[in-house]
Amino acid sequence: MSAPRPALLIVDDAPGNILLLGGALGGDYEIRFATSGEEALALVRHQPPDLILLDVVMPEIDGYQVCKRLKDDPATCDIPIIFITSACDEENEIRGLEAGAADYINKPINIPVLRTRIRSQLELHGALAELRLAASVFHNTMEGILVADAGWNIIKVNDAFCRMSGYAPGDLLGKRFDWLQSDRHPAAFFRELCDEVQHHGHWAGEVWSRMPSGESHPQLLNLSRVENAGGGISHFVALYSDIRFLLDQAKQLERLAYHDALTGLPNRRLLMDRLRHAISQSLRHRTLLAVAVLDLDGFKPVNDGFGHHAGDEVLTRIAERLGGVLRMSDTVGRLGGDEFVLILPDIDPTTDIETVLARVLEAVAEPVSLPEQDVVVTGSIGVAFSPGDGIDAELLVRRADSAMYRAKAAGKHRYRIFDAERDGTL
Repeated sequence: MSAPRPALLIVDDAPGNILLLGGALGGDYEIRFATSGEEALALVRHQPPDLILLDVVMPEIDGYQVCKRLKDDPATCDIPIIFITSACDEENEIRGLEAGAADYINKPINIPVLRTRIRSQLELHGALAELRLAASVFHNTMEGILVADAGWNIIKVNDAFCRMSGYAPGDLLGKRFDWLQSDRHPAAFFRELCDEVQHHGHWAGEVWSRMPSGESHPQLLNLSRVENAGGGISHFVALYSDIRFLLDQAKQLERLAYHDALTGLPNRRLLMDRLRHAISQSLRHRTLLAVAVLDLDGFKPVNDGFGHHAGDEVLTRIAERLGGVLRMSDTVGRLGGDEFVLILPDIDPTTDIETVLARVLEAVAEPVSLPEQDVVVTGSIGVAFSPGDGIDAELLVRRADSAMYRAKAAGKHRYRIFDAERDGTL
């Protein structure tokens, strides 16, 4: 499908001139016409043309007034206007150009010259429209844009880049592109990046740029070279996207995948990974590993009596206390509900385990202050040891869980060691 022909509006109160111009130009352009200034203004408002050929001397309002009113209107100010008139003295030509006309042609009309000037003005108008669009994109895009000359000296930055980086334009203009390099990259990083663009035309990837504070921020960079008409390099254009929020989001998603949303403790997935690692370490170093399953006693009445918000507060406080009484090498995680798992590496089954679990039971049993009243829950704990009770993570947790139910049956607020004869082999 061919592109539509440009539309010309011929404004002249002499029908003969309209017929002459329309006949000469109608093969290349869509011709519209008006015989007065008021008619022309109404036509332009209704259906703006690509270019206007405007007579000066007309009844009611002359061409200068028509031109000024069109140029004062934001909706029509960019339409190129060429005066065609017999008022050919220098003063009138200056007046026409000052009114906003793009060109001024004297009668009698030289049609080949007119064709050339119309074509030039339409090409110029199209180029200016593209420049205005490019400028609008440059200033209004959310992406940061930096332009460097052929010597990699920064000559232009947009507002988005300044907001993203914290620099003012004056901080950057005249600096070399690699001035932004962060010490997170090797010294040769930006040099190699620039060489890649210079020889192959484009580079895209993640970079860390230095901010005014001295911090480094991650950005996604698309860097391209711009060639001149002769094929040489005229400029380099860098398009930056701020990906800090993406990295923060990725970290948050990773945390949600491996941690309990309420307490922040490792969830079952991370717990089992850590337990498998701890079992491997205990086998390598011939040390004893304890796995304890802790279930809260009296938690359901808190949930039922005061609501889930109260239950969540109790779980959060218990999680904090468990972290406070365990060793740095230990791990506490939440399996779900009111059940926790403790991973206790390198432990003595006769002395250390009693001391650790006594501290845990004491910490759990401390009152929790709620808006309604203080509540007390206790804990029942079951313990299994590796390698004696197994070297499979899931099996160890099941055996510790079985021992925990025996602690509950014995009166709660106590611990029991897994015993194959009493708890079964599972």
